[in-house]
Amino acid sequence: MMRVSRRSMLKGGAMAGTAIAMPAVAMSARAVPLVVFDSRIPESIAFAASQSGLRQLDLANGTEKAWRALGNPQRVTGLTRWSDWTALRGALEEQGLRLSEETRATAPLSGRTHLFRWTMAKR
Repeated sequence: MMRVSRRSMLKGGAMAGTAIAMPAVAMSARAVPLVVFDSRIPESIAFAASQSGLRQLDLANGTEKAWRALGNPQRVTGLTRWSDWTALRGALEEQGLRLSEETRATAPLSGRTHLFRWTMAKR
């Protein structure tokens, strides 16, 4: 015969509440738009700093970490090199995001000629 104590009931309730809350927390994190930048590029750092309140993904931390941190966002905006942009675009298109905006960005501080400002969103 199994004995159920008040303590075990409280523990069970806390565990169930956590299990229910976890997907909600994960969904709300995905709902926050994502900004992608490269901290090795001064213009990209300034861009990310201007995007307050968004989740940030720094490509300077390595591509493997970046791909894992990408998640399944609803909206992504970035200021990156062309090569990073093309790789990200393919990955985001596979997740159902579509291009909303793409412009070449000037980079007088770093002297780079291949920076792009872009935005992708779920349709």
